[in-house]
Amino acid sequence: MKTPRYTALVETLPASVPFVGPEAQERARGAAFVARIGANESVFGPSPRAIAAMQEAAGAAWMYGDPELYDLREAIASHHGVARANVVVGEGIDGLLGYLVRLLIAPGDGVVTSDGAYPTFNYHVTGFGGVLHKVAYAGDHEDPEALLAKARAVDAKLIYF
Repeated sequence: MKTPRYTALVETLPASVPFVGPEAQERARGAAFVARIGANESVFGPSPRAIAAMQEAAGAAWMYGDPELYDLREAIASHHGVARANVVVGEGIDGLLGYLVRLLIAPGDGVVTSDGAYPTFNYHVTGFGGVLHKVAYAGDHEDPEALLAKARAVDAKLIYF
């Protein structure tokens, strides 16, 4: 059997997923969580208005969605009083962080973050060839001065905290 010919970058990535979802954790522990607040889920469930909107939209689910998300971006822009061009819609924070890294970080570019930062951000930086420079917390919180000092020292293109 032939092995896939991955890029050198892919060969260096860890095999683990950076964010272990609650479903995987529930399977590992053999029991469901009472509240899944670690996944930013509401213990109250979805709004009845959200359910009604999903039911109304279900009839059009067979069509390919608008890749520009024009109506959604227009509504968000109008609500916030900004131009539609200033609104980015993604598939959650993981996707948006991936877009940010792809826009700004080329292979070899430095990125500064803290030891306790969101692991998916770190995964994107590494996955797109950026170089992570981590700064320890000051006690139990971010250390903005240390983050800035490290960014200056390594000429970082991005700081994430």
